[in-house]
Amino acid sequence: MGVANMGMSDMPQDYRPPASPEELLRRYSCGERNFPNTELSDADLSGAALDGASFEKWSWFSSTNFEGASLRGTSFRECNVKCASFRGADLTGASFELAAVEDVDFEGAVLAGVSFVGASCYGYTIREGDQFPPI
Repeated sequence: MGVANMGMSDMPQDYRPPASPEELLRRYSCGERNFPNTELSDADLSGAALDGASFEKWSWFSSTNFEGASLRGTSFRECNVKCASFRGADLTGASFELAAVEDVDFEGAVLAGVSFVGASCYGYTIREGDQFPPI
């Protein structure tokens, strides 16, 4: 099984998360898709193509710039996403389930099929059927 198709329990023991946006993009371009425990605060990932990437479990994106990025089907499940910008990003089918989503800018983003179930937003837990982000 290639690294791109592995779940967290199948990750190699020597796995280490990408330490920079450049390393993330390089590893993604080589076919890797699972990046748990990634910490890319203050990173510029504007315009990046990270469709289908999984940052599931404990990744941290504070003040990260995803403006205009293609994040179709990307998982931010159980991540911290705070003060980040997704302006104009394509988040079709992305997941923010059980994530901490605080002070995030989704202006002009494509949010078709995005799930925020179980996510918290400044102390509010989003439940099935809730409209988030509010329109």
